[in-house]
Amino acid sequence: MTQLTENKVVAAPKPMTPFQEFWHYFKRNKGAVIGLVYVAVMIFIAVFANFIAPHAPAEQFRDALLHPPVWQEGGSWSYILGTDDVGRDVLSRLMYGARLSLLVGCLVVVLSLVMGIVLGLVAGYFGGVVDNIIMRVVDIMLALPSLLLALVLVAIFGRPLVTPRWR
Repeated sequence: MTQLTENKVVAAPKPMTPFQEFWHYFKRNKGAVIGLVYVAVMIFIAVFANFIAPHAPAEQFRDALLHPPVWQEGGSWSYILGTDDVGRDVLSRLMYGARLSLLVGCLVVVLSLVMGIVLGLVAGYFGGVVDNIIMRVVDIMLALPSLLLALVLVAIFGRPLVTPRWR
């Protein structure tokens, strides 16, 4: 005797879109997810600094000059990260300063992108000697360590105008 079985057609899984595939592999990398969360929090703080900062960044509290952070002896929750030497809240200044930092970072990326595209187009169009010169200049720039370059610039231009004085 033969038994008849039903033939069931099983559909193949739907292929992932490029974004779904990217997200599938991205969420497995814990470092990348932590970095994404950090960047998202920084953007949130920068955009909504007007609403979440406890004080105005330039507001001076003359009765709280060099107030210590909350975790040190004498610190209070009204100035979580303390105050500077003229009585401005450090946390508020950091939150408002995040705007400028993100703006500068984005501008540097855009300018680097434009400069790289222009140099790449020039090198590709002319080729030969021009390509070699551009390639060698870029090699020299990449060979210099960034920290060493920063130290040289500080040595040339002197110390920064504003230095924190924590006591």
